[in-house]
Amino acid sequence: MIPLYTTDTVPIAGHPPVTHAWPVWTVAADIGQGLETLAVSAGTRGAHAIIGLRVTAFSTTPLLERCVLMGTAVVLGQDSGPAPAQ
Repeated sequence: MIPLYTTDTVPIAGHPPVTHAWPVWTVAADIGQGLETLAVSAGTRGAHAIIGLRVTAFSTTPLLERCVLMGTAVVLGQDSGPAPAQ
């Protein structure tokens, strides 16, 4: 699984620059499953990490709570080639 950070940048000293970025989001009944879905989806599209991760919950009925997870998938490195397929 790729790393997920709540910070607005990769919190590792000396990390390579962000060369590509795109928004990612999902809705899930379970936060853990939502995190896994985001990581797999972004990783499949070439991301090295997700930054700016935010989680919020909402309920459409008293018994059904869902979570919205959103962040920014980033590719790190010196390459400035084409952006990953969306």
